[in-house]
Amino acid sequence: MIHINAVPLDFEPRRKILSQLPKTADIHTALTLMTEFDMAFLCGALKTFRPKKVLEIGVAGGATTAIILQTLEDLGEPYEMHSVDVAEKFYSDNSKPSGFLAMFAKEKVFGEMRGTHEFHLGKFLAQVIDEIGGDIDFVVLDTVHKLPGEVLDLPAVLPYLKAGSVVVLHDVRLHQINSDRYRECFSNAALFSSVTAEKFLNFDERAPFRYPNIGAFRVSKQTVDHIDNVFLSLILPWHYLPPKEELVAYLQLYRRFYPAALCEIFQEAINMNVYNFALAQRKNN
Repeated sequence: MIHINAVPLDFEPRRKILSQLPKTADIHTALTLMTEFDMAFLCGALKTFRPKKVLEIGVAGGATTAIILQTLEDLGEPYEMHSVDVAEKFYSDNSKPSGFLAMFAKEKVFGEMRGTHEFHLGKFLAQVIDEIGGDIDFVVLDTVHKLPGEVLDLPAVLPYLKAGSVVVLHDVRLHQINSDRYRECFSNAALFSSVTAEKFLNFDERAPFRYPNIGAFRVSKQTVDHIDNVFLSLILPWHYLPPKEELVAYLQLYRRFYPAALCEIFQEAINMNVYNFALAQRKNN
């Protein structure tokens, strides 16, 4: 089932925290990675579902991290949050660490916090999920947007989620932007389409096209029972080839929780894409 406009938009946490972060050209770029509408949906989902343990996958400059923390602080209840990013440095400015805006907010804005927050930088999810542990009830998945990308992370995190957990996916229609730069950015659209779950979308009445660039779904037993559809989406052409170490780590993690047949599908997806990348490289040379 898809619920349209069922999440109350909340614009206040973004307005509250952004006014207190330092303003420079580089930081302005970081702040605009999610639109005001996208962030209002995310904050509304946090306030609707009131999670106790939040996992953010994809950090960049940390503006989203800071806004999530502001929302959790506004809820007035204890919480635990973890933020994971494969990059130790902010991709737009290597003089700054990933998450530097949230680091500033934690040090200069929040004071004594109601909950805890930890960064896991320079590592991919499969390397740190055991350390983060279970009972996660809210996930924000916002990384490279190109296959295999976020599709790798849902099967990795699923065994650590509580029943009824909510997963928010950003950039679910990024590939529809009329630019060659974004044509391959459909990993979250593929994931949102293939996952079996109760889904939430708010139409953006202010945009040229109402279908939003952010959505959410609620995990259930059906999500677990039909995770094969997510594995099958990995046979789509990959835009990039992750390092062997990363692919091995995900495959080892999958083997702990999923049937051999699904792991074989993932292995075949690797084999096909390794072959096709090698073939393309030979043609280019």
